[in-house]
Amino acid sequence: MTLRIKKTKKQEIGNNLIRKESKRKIGIIGAGVMGTGIAQTFVSFGFKVILIDKNPKALNLATQKIRKELLKTRHVIGKNRISANIKPTNNLNDLKNVDIVVEAIFEDAEAKKYLFKQLNGILTQETIITTNTSSLSIDELSTTIINPERFIGVHFFNPPLKMKLVEVIRSKKTSEATIQKIDELLRQINKMPIIIKDSPGFIVNRILMPYLNEAIWEFYEGIATAEDIDTAAKFGLNHPMGPLALADLIGLDIVLTIMNNLYQKTRNSKYLPCPIIKKMVKEGKLGRKTKEGFYKY
Repeated sequence: MTLRIKKTKKQEIGNNLIRKESKRKIGIIGAGVMGTGIAQTFVSFGFKVILIDKNPKALNLATQKIRKELLKTRHVIGKNRISANIKPTNNLNDLKNVDIVVEAIFEDAEAKKYLFKQLNGILTQETIITTNTSSLSIDELSTTIINPERFIGVHFFNPPLKMKLVEVIRSKKTSEATIQKIDELLRQINKMPIIIKDSPGFIVNRILMPYLNEAIWEFYEGIATAEDIDTAAKFGLNHPMGPLALADLIGLDIVLTIMNNLYQKTRNSKYLPCPIIKKMVKEGKLGRKTKEGFYKY
């Protein structure tokens, strides 16, 4: 016997709204780890995504990864239907008709500003522009945006599909309408948005970076092996992952950039990175994405 639950009028309206909203087009710029993960998240919830990167190889790898991940949870027919909603391209002009743009390029303020200046001549002035920066000032980045009230920080965490929290960072000029639209959008993809004001490192990274840095110092000083430091954190602090494994997952280059940004903004010595992370980044040992960091993969 099958039990059928009659939907309330309110539920029907909500479902219709989601179906209507899911027809929106999302533009994502950057086909790296975060851009790929954000793209997969949106297409998994029925959105159409235009994924942009100037590197054709990065685009190809991103689309292959998304299709491979979709096969783990979807039948091949469902995978093909969902992945058909991703349009990989290296042409920014393809963003003309999108409703929302998510910038997810590398963590460099000048590179992001240059990109936003290009978008000023392509997007309509109503298109919401978001940045996935993990540490840069939203107020500073907004200075290059025409109609900065539509600009906002949307900081996803890695991996974007699994991590529920998203930090939503408002600049001094971000409008309430923009905040509300982004809040609603994130809830549609099953995220938990928290609205915060612009400040160095926002909430999570301001807490996280000194913790990671201290664990890196312990490794550098030879207090214990990477495995033992991570075991201590997992079972002594009840964390799901040790700090060195987490740094490898984030990417040591990203960790170093965030630490440097935090130190430059605050001049607080607790954000000065341990020398070994500088050495590892210089050697190209960036963690999981290069198959070697504090661990080998």
